[in-house]
Amino acid sequence: MENQQATLKARIALVSFNSLGDGLIYYMMAENLRRHGYDITLYGDIAYQLRDWMPQLIVKPYPDMGFFDSELSQYHHVIMSPPNFLRKILSGEYLEAAKRKWRLLCQKAPSNWDYDYTKALEDQLPPALFSQVEPLLKCGSSIRFRKFTKGCTLVDITVAFMRERMGMQEATKDIGFHVPEYLTYRRYPQRVVISPDSAWSEKKDWSPNSFVKTARLLQKHGYEPVFTVAPVNRHRWDEMLQGEFMHAKFNNINELAAFIYESGALIGNDSGCGHLASILRIPVVTIYRKRNRVFCWRPGWGKGIVVIPRLTLPWLHGDIWRPFIRPSDVLNALQALTLRRKVY
Repeated sequence: MENQQATLKARIALVSFNSLGDGLIYYMMAENLRRHGYDITLYGDIAYQLRDWMPQLIVKPYPDMGFFDSELSQYHHVIMSPPNFLRKILSGEYLEAAKRKWRLLCQKAPSNWDYDYTKALEDQLPPALFSQVEPLLKCGSSIRFRKFTKGCTLVDITVAFMRERMGMQEATKDIGFHVPEYLTYRRYPQRVVISPDSAWSEKKDWSPNSFVKTARLLQKHGYEPVFTVAPVNRHRWDEMLQGEFMHAKFNNINELAAFIYESGALIGNDSGCGHLASILRIPVVTIYRKRNRVFCWRPGWGKGIVVIPRLTLPWLHGDIWRPFIRPSDVLNALQALTLRRKVY
């Protein structure tokens, strides 16, 4: 029996938050857990759409709300960045019950998310399994667990968290995707994917007219701009583009990833598409609303440049920044990445 216990792997469930950028961060965490010997299952609707790119992992969609407890009860330890549908009810008695079952985790967690259940698991698990799980138990609920130097990306911070708080000393951001064999990296080097929307459009999105002007400028310089937006925004962008540029529409994120992987670069707001391009090692130009090129949430895997406004005006219930980024700024950044011109 002791020999059998010694060969068992601790079964860990990692439940990802439901945005694209976060989903890729938690894929990186899941892959590092796998490499450090854990029997890991990754839960997330985003990850499930990308499962062909991560065949080494067990990936599942979120269970239905009524089956969350029963589904996750099969694991020795659960690490969860609660998806939105859980965060809406994560208070009071439900929070108290949840944090005693699952390690709740996010970038900056509320203090009442934290709970140390080391003793409870030590009593439940055989010693051989508990010794595997123990390094993960006291990591805390905030990935930003200390002050980091200016310029660190969230990818860097998560790697530090895995090394310093989760006991994975060999953790790395260089985990990559397993590329389907029918795809060729940057097969169309002049094709530039333009991703002009985000989940927070009123705050993050550069003006649609500026994106269209940028596409025209790119075309004059020999690039092939292609727009792509979330399904909810497709009709609006069809009306704006009027067939002037290709408007690529995909059934799922797997198809989007394949298209980006074979493109030369991506231009977009601070949004999930930039993170997807970055983890695929496609050059990314990120348009950011603040005067900070090294903001934490910029894409953190591959080559990228952040374009910022020349100035911002803190008026009218929010910063005025969009007029202070020009299409030529975006072109210059793209050329700095793809032609290795020293612009920034």
